[in-house]
Amino acid sequence: MLFQKALRWIDPLFPMPVLASVVDHYHQIIVNTHVRRFRETYAEYFDDKATRALADYFFEKIYTLEGKSERDQLAIKTYTRFKGMLSEKSRERIENLLLLNEITDELDGQMAEIIRKDKKYIVRHNGVEYVDLKKLPQLYRKANDPEARIRQLKLIILNLESFFELSKHPLAGVVMRPVSLAARTVGAIKLYRIFEEGYNATKPVSKEVFFEFMQYVRGHETQFLETVYKRHVHLL
Repeated sequence: MLFQKALRWIDPLFPMPVLASVVDHYHQIIVNTHVRRFRETYAEYFDDKATRALADYFFEKIYTLEGKSERDQLAIKTYTRFKGMLSEKSRERIENLLLLNEITDELDGQMAEIIRKDKKYIVRHNGVEYVDLKKLPQLYRKANDPEARIRQLKLIILNLESFFELSKHPLAGVVMRPVSLAARTVGAIKLYRIFEEGYNATKPVSKEVFFEFMQYVRGHETQFLETVYKRHVHLL
């Protein structure tokens, strides 16, 4: 496994109850900010029919906070219960996705705490609050360690490539059907639908288009972090 970090697994013998959670207002503002930046940076991919579903899923839909706490608990609980039945490659995919989720929450939570105390960063447009994109680099520097943001970017790229690799596997469609039935059996169908949507968003994209998309992501996100932290960023 490329990244090693202790994840907060739930003991399957003593599962935590899945409780409804209230979305933190300032955390939501941070999410709104990222989505706004993504929509500006990757506008051509949101507009292009060939990549619209891919951009929409990876840059917006999976970022939503509504019901996220419940999904996270269910994801960890389900994975902990069934990881012994998965291949090493499947476990690696899932663990890297869970780790990305955990790191992203931690980094965005740090940002949320800054703007909670200092409202100067926040602007409103068409009823939506977000951080002024001109002040976003300053907020990154104040809230987040550069190494943590670089690690997050590496995980984003790793997970995008992993989803694409899975979608192009010749037996992926065959494998998805029994997984769907198993998810229904254990009450995890909503979680399965999230993964299925990512699979469906990636599947129609050609290798050539995906390669171009990934080059664009690598280039723009690396440049963004280099501008923010005023240092060289090496992804390999």
